[in-house]
Amino acid sequence: MFKLLIVILLSMLLPSSVMTSDHPSSSMVTETALSHALASAPEDSTVRLYAVSPSQGLFHSAVLEIGQQRRTFQWSGSADISTAPQLFYRDVNEDGIREAVVILTRASGTGVELQELHIVNVQTMEEYAVESAANAVSQRVHSSVELRDHNRQVHIAVMIDGTTHTMDPKASVFYDDPAQFTKHLDFSSVVMYDAEQFPLHATVSGSVSPSEFVGDLDLKYVYEQGRFRVGPIKFEASSPF
Repeated sequence: MFKLLIVILLSMLLPSSVMTSDHPSSSMVTETALSHALASAPEDSTVRLYAVSPSQGLFHSAVLEIGQQRRTFQWSGSADISTAPQLFYRDVNEDGIREAVVILTRASGTGVELQELHIVNVQTMEEYAVESAANAVSQRVHSSVELRDHNRQVHIAVMIDGTTHTMDPKASVFYDDPAQFTKHLDFSSVVMYDAEQFPLHATVSGSVSPSEFVGDLDLKYVYEQGRFRVGPIKFEASSPF
């Protein structure tokens, strides 16, 4: 009788809003800890992303919901409307089964836009390995910036996998003083992903100063041996360069 009373009391104290997932490794998250859906996939409204306990426009944990399945991921990003996550539900590895594609914004501001890409197998609710655009650029792209012709011309060279692309704009087309330019293009301020087109691709912008961008790298993703890696990389100069 005493044990029965304890069981009854515990059942009254435990919150009724605890959610469980069909996925065994998913964390249990209370309804009150979840925000409203930050994103829903345009292809299927039952595919949603929730932030867990967002604070000051940021979250450090998110719940991905696909039909009756839910799983918590230790993802961080912006919860603001203007920079909220993007969510897609489409076949991005051409295996005939759709994946959940999540694009998070880690930082956003003047001259800065840093995004992060996650791809989830909807059958196992496990993440695929995805090579980051920033890592691919750091390993495969090299550049140089130098002044020529008595500082009246800026010579920019971009080397991608051994192929060199050059630009020689006049110093007068820049807003900033070329004498203050970096010796190499900075590719660390703008990294954006696009899942609306196939294949997946990323745009990484190169700058010679915090406010002067001279061109973009276009990175296309390929799926090989169970992971997404960066394939071809192309450079396109910005106007008027």
